[in-house]
Amino acid sequence: MNLVRLARHQHPAPPYREIRMMDVFDSGSVHIGHVENLYVEEDSRRLRFVDVVTRGFMGLGRKHCLVPVEAFITDQAPGSITLEVDQRTLESESAPAFFNPQLVPDERLQQATREYYGYG
Repeated sequence: MNLVRLARHQHPAPPYREIRMMDVFDSGSVHIGHVENLYVEEDSRRLRFVDVVTRGFMGLGRKHCLVPVEAFITDQAPGSITLEVDQRTLESESAPAFFNPQLVPDERLQQATREYYGYG
């Protein structure tokens, strides 16, 4: 699928709205970070992946994690996002590496990420 990274002034297609900078919680309600970037299908602007930046300790050790939107819990409180996975799964060394969030994830990374989270 052909993805693009949305610029700050661009928004995804409904049902999603501007979710950048929203807090992200894991399946155990632990605050793990915030949404930094949105990746959408080029033609439809349908949201497919988000870049979750983990908090790290005192700002050190922050990590960018690519997460498919299927991992979102749909019935959630407004103003935050809850994932169906725990923090260890998100930050695991076996998670697909996402080093440069300014670049759109290629097809191989998209597929590896979907498979890692169980949506492949």
